[in-house]
Amino acid sequence: MKSNQNNTKKSDFSMTIPSQLLEDAGIAGAKCAELHSLRHCVAVLQGKMTAREMLEAIGSLSKLAEFLTVQLAKACGVCDGCSACGDALESEQEIKVPPELLDEAGISRDARLEAYVDQDNGLILVGSADCDHDLSDVPDDLLQVLVAAGVCVGRLEEHLTEDDIVYGE
Repeated sequence: MKSNQNNTKKSDFSMTIPSQLLEDAGIAGAKCAELHSLRHCVAVLQGKMTAREMLEAIGSLSKLAEFLTVQLAKACGVCDGCSACGDALESEQEIKVPPELLDEAGISRDARLEAYVDQDNGLILVGSADCDHDLSDVPDDLLQVLVAAGVCVGRLEEHLTEDDIVYGE
């Protein structure tokens, strides 16, 4: 089921799951259900399941994860050996600056940092990054799956830093 609702008040937002969708999922006759609030999605599970039903639910969730991964891969494209992918993976070194220096510079201690090179003076300058997200937000195991699948992680990083919509309307 796809439901697009735009409401200005958070408290006004609600969804109704059509009974046909619950029947198709095999949980319409369940006496109880569990709602699991996840990041950017909600899962509805039958409240009581046999081992076979649980395995089927796991398989269904795995297929959903695979579908979303394919959609992300389509949005990023296949890497054609671009230097951006190599650069993006190499730039994953975390920049560490003593908290006192951050305070002195007026930079929040939990700020995302970015380094710049001043070649004229032989300096590396560190400051607050202009983005809220980058490849460091991608779990290592997922990043390795995407790289192994040939996904352009340079383009993924662009989508992350620009906060692009890559799924849905």
